[in-house]
Amino acid sequence: MRQSLEATDRLVVRKNLEISELNSRLATKDETNAELGEQIDRLESELASREPTQPETSATVRTDLSKVEAADLLNQLKGQRKKTKADLGDMDAVLDLLSQLWRGEAVP
Repeated sequence: MRQSLEATDRLVVRKNLEISELNSRLATKDETNAELGEQIDRLESELASREPTQPETSATVRTDLSKVEAADLLNQLKGQRKKTKADLGDMDAVLDLLSQLWRGEAVP
């Protein structure tokens, strides 16, 4: 009987050691999860601060539009739509209409 109690005591001690080890591993994982959560928060705030805060304005678009040549626009259109019937005069008219729209002028 005594041997049985001693064996049971040894088993209880081993199981308590296992429980302690598992609790220690769990605590380490909890700390790691907390650190990862903080790192995620830092990275998200850093990303948010790097994102542009204002969308592109029409003034920026107008500057880009002023660099567009009607011939280049026509070539791009023909590259995308092989059977287009548009010509250089059409592209020039489109550019004029767009620039009037961006300046806020009435379009006929």
